[in-house]
Amino acid sequence: MKKLIVLLLAFAMVGAVSAQVTTAIGLYGEVTVIDQAGQGVFTRYGDGYDTWTFKASDKDGKYGISLTDQNILDDTGFVVRDWNFWWKGQYTKVILGKLRNADFRMTLPYWAVTFGGTDRITGYGVLIETLPKNGLTFGVNLPFGTTAANTVDVLKKADLGVKYDVKGLGTFVALFDANFVTPANVLNLGAKITSVKNLTAVGITQMKFDADTYKAALGFAYSGIEKLAANLEAEYTYTAGVSAFKVWAQGAYSVSDKLTATVGGSIANGGAYDVYANLGYDYGNGLSSEAGVGFDGAFYGALKVYYSVAF
Repeated sequence: MKKLIVLLLAFAMVGAVSAQVTTAIGLYGEVTVIDQAGQGVFTRYGDGYDTWTFKASDKDGKYGISLTDQNILDDTGFVVRDWNFWWKGQYTKVILGKLRNADFRMTLPYWAVTFGGTDRITGYGVLIETLPKNGLTFGVNLPFGTTAANTVDVLKKADLGVKYDVKGLGTFVALFDANFVTPANVLNLGAKITSVKNLTAVGITQMKFDADTYKAALGFAYSGIEKLAANLEAEYTYTAGVSAFKVWAQGAYSVSDKLTATVGGSIANGGAYDVYANLGYDYGNGLSSEAGVGFDGAFYGALKVYYSVAF
């Protein structure tokens, strides 16, 4: 790990004259100072959150590389979550490597329900995208792996993506994992509507044809009332004859620039429910604290400190 870091730093110093070289670090976690049982714990959010990314591109933005460590605080050393080389031409962009690409992904504004986002394009592959034209972007990913496979089978497992940005209305995406080998076909659809002032509405769905699985979710974020932010999300899932749902709502009132009061709750199938109230204070520079109580059939409460830093 030390050798790799030294090497990347060397690249950064050498390339800084003619290239654009950046590094980014993100750390996220929480400390439960005390809960209803009188206990406390330090929790790192870890994979996907505590990351270190190295990026470099030529000065004209025609090609570059990106590499991300999935958990910089993990004792196992440097573990690559994703890496890629990209090249941009007049009409297309090519990205190849171990991908974690969200160009054709849609997520809910808050993600308080389980199905809060459609799929990414992940794994080893070669992703070819058209550059946006009249708001339209097309993409196809060929998932070549590190083990040799028939090219025909690779083509049968291609990811097909479409993104359409409509000025004054919103964004629409579709991603189809056309796996006709296993088969394991997955269709993801999403729409984000931003045409109404102070309101963002998102709808997403996912269908897994071979597994008889269907997911759908709606999310709304409203900020049209001074000092008040409101969110509403709902999801429905169906798997092999079994249905489930969850509805969640939350309101947050800014008492001051740093102090926020929040109340919310959710209800799910089987009568499961949860109601809560929190009082949060933002110290700035990535540090905040929150005191909260709730009831989900049993009383719970905690005083927590959060850190959230990315630069």
